[in-house]
Amino acid sequence: MANKEIKSGTSEGMKESFKKATVEMLLLDIVKEESMYVYQIMSEMTKRSEGMYTVSTLYPAIYRLTKFGYMKEDGIKISEGNRARRFYSITPEGKEYYGQLRNEYDLITQGIEKIIAFKA
Repeated sequence: MANKEIKSGTSEGMKESFKKATVEMLLLDIVKEESMYVYQIMSEMTKRSEGMYTVSTLYPAIYRLTKFGYMKEDGIKISEGNRARRFYSITPEGKEYYGQLRNEYDLITQGIEKIIAFKA
């Protein structure tokens, strides 16, 4: 049985789907403050969520956001360990897209909360 099939219908499946739906918004939220390299962004996500939101890779989301002009490569810096670190930042179009994503997220989560809280 494929891994996708195992997760379907489980709370783990919901968690993974939620991450896929929110990763672009969270990525843009973090880089709107300052240019960062990928591992730094992942660490910041983990830190801010107190370990409750972790991702194994951000590259597919970064490539999508870069392709659509919402993020841009912001230079390469060599670390002390002689590793090249590629930095990314948000573009003006990305700030607008982030605002749209954030608005949709707020509407959806408000709607979900209303459904859950509804008493007939």
